[in-house]
Amino acid sequence: MVRNVDDLDFCLSSHSQSILEGLRSLCSQPKLVDVTLNAGGRDFPCHRGVLALCSRYFHCMFSGDFVESIAARVELQGVDPDILSHLLDFAYTGKLTINQSNVEGLICTASQLQFQTVRSVCSRYLQHQIDATNCLGILEFGDIHGCPEVVAKAWAFVLENFEAVQQGEEFLTLEKGRLMSCLCDEGLQIHSESTRVEAILKWVGHLKEARLCHLPELLGLSRLSLLSLDYLTETLLKDSLIQASPSCKEAVEKIHREKTQLSSEHLDRSTSQSPQPNLQPVLFVMGGRSLDDDDEDEDDSDDEEDRELRLQRLQPKNCAFYNPKTKQWHELPNFPNARKWGYSMVSLNNDVYVTGGSRGSNTNTWSTTETWKYITREGKWVTVAPMIRPRTNHTSAVLNGEIYVIGGTTSDQVEVEHYDPYSDTWALTCPALKYVTNFTASACQGKLYVIGSCAVKYNALAMQCYNPVIDNWISICAPFIPKYLSSPRSVCVDGIIYLVADNTKKVYCYDPEANIWQKVQLLHMLHENGGLVTLEGRLYVTGGHWKGMEGDYGVEVEVYNRAANNWDVECVLPRLWFYSGVALWPRDNVSVIGVELQGSPPGQIRIPVRAVGTGQCDLGGDCWPRDPVTDKQMKMDGWIDGWMHQLVSVYIYRYIFFTTMGMGIVSLASSSFTGCLLSRRRTFHGL
Repeated sequence: MVRNVDDLDFCLSSHSQSILEGLRSLCSQPKLVDVTLNAGGRDFPCHRGVLALCSRYFHCMFSGDFVESIAARVELQGVDPDILSHLLDFAYTGKLTINQSNVEGLICTASQLQFQTVRSVCSRYLQHQIDATNCLGILEFGDIHGCPEVVAKAWAFVLENFEAVQQGEEFLTLEKGRLMSCLCDEGLQIHSESTRVEAILKWVGHLKEARLCHLPELLGLSRLSLLSLDYLTETLLKDSLIQASPSCKEAVEKIHREKTQLSSEHLDRSTSQSPQPNLQPVLFVMGGRSLDDDDEDEDDSDDEEDRELRLQRLQPKNCAFYNPKTKQWHELPNFPNARKWGYSMVSLNNDVYVTGGSRGSNTNTWSTTETWKYITREGKWVTVAPMIRPRTNHTSAVLNGEIYVIGGTTSDQVEVEHYDPYSDTWALTCPALKYVTNFTASACQGKLYVIGSCAVKYNALAMQCYNPVIDNWISICAPFIPKYLSSPRSVCVDGIIYLVADNTKKVYCYDPEANIWQKVQLLHMLHENGGLVTLEGRLYVTGGHWKGMEGDYGVEVEVYNRAANNWDVECVLPRLWFYSGVALWPRDNVSVIGVELQGSPPGQIRIPVRAVGTGQCDLGGDCWPRDPVTDKQMKMDGWIDGWMHQLVSVYIYRYIFFTTMGMGIVSLASSSFTGCLLSRRRTFHGL
């Protein structure tokens, strides 16, 4: 078709919505509809085309060689008319209200009539409603109606929160087979073996006459040898159910006799703790190069193969955990790729996941999609399904049993994807509304909050909220939101989001219900490129800082007691995780914001830097680098070598995990602010 100069292209943006609304209004005119559905004695005039587009069930019915394909009236057996009305409203408007009273009915009918979109949304809604009072019911519902994703989430919740679940009424009606599966599952999380025993006695005691015969089999699933002598004597042997079962009584008495005969030394080692080390509240640290590393393995004259072999032999320990009760650090298995940087780490179901980051090589710094998993129970690292997008310097958070990774790609938008550990798969999620590079993310009350700013110096923070049920982002305007913060970190505690940053000792908190920001007690010191986590209701802040121009490098960990509203120094990291400066980890096309030099070792150039874009840094007025010998200001492009510091912390059940990499003399806030990095030999351009 030949177009003329005066041709006008017209598009009515509201046309599609107007057509749907118009079709809905035509349903009240019998001459303008072509089929009538009947359910529960109620008639629903409809259009075959609309139904076929929304439902595979109706598409097959009306396009196949069936009687219903030409019938003017179709009877739907076993369909709730109220639920059918909701589904038809969705077909014509695309809108649907889901609540606790109709979600189960919607899933049932949507599955029957194959409204896949509705079923998927209702499934996500149901997963987000799981708590200790309804998880067993949701588990059974998902099993009956063929919702494997619901079953997986509910089952994981039961195992991780068994102590709370066994206090509810649903637990008393649990079938025996399901109870046995739960009791013998290696993933069952309990503080002590007495919890398992008490759950068995409680379940049997609910229907004593019918269930007493199952007690020996169920008690056989417990580890009676782990029970304390006092518990055996004062509780178990005196229990009426144990006394009513001869075989159980004999088994308990046997364990009691064995423990009584043990020496006092052996008794001291026998505790009531379950043999599941991942239930102890600890701080887990994963690090890289530090100031106390030897540098003899960095001889550039060696060939690459020999140097890599020697690095493996000389590689220092990079994993440890800290027990807040004993105030001691202990070593753990090393992370396989000690040279990796720019990754993010979270915990889920008592395992630790490390996503993305560099390839960990001096010669290849591209981002990766790899995901590592630390199996706490086995104490080893394994790889799982890789991410869809390569990411470096991203952030991650756990929301409703899934891992969400945000940012860190080369795209011009903040790309998001989420990981389902039960199916070991990744899926893309709706990207954030605003592009940010200096940001943090945390899950709070079933939603994901991203707080940060763009790579423009002193740009004010903005807040975005993601609702996973409807896969949608919104922007939130809240009073007293903090101004610019460098490398912010956040965590949610009891429905309140706490926020700290590199460039200030100030601490902020946000209440989503009141939609307001407030300040809390100041930190004692700066914590550059550190982490913020919560453990048993207390906040832990980590990160290094230089103590003056020529001072030492501090790696203190501060803890905040919310009840007392005060910060205290809890401990120091086991090593000075700060890159030695011998082997540089290069990074190309770095995008930074809020760059500030906090200190440097003797002989290094001191440069207060403020980044303004990818690869270009504004040194500001009289802040040009000075020659360390002549102390003259350099009025030219300068070179600087630096290193990366990454300190990420996560919460694993009753764990805190910290991950630390080496830090350089210039602190650079990365694109997603799970860590910071400085590229090697980056040219700094003048004003």
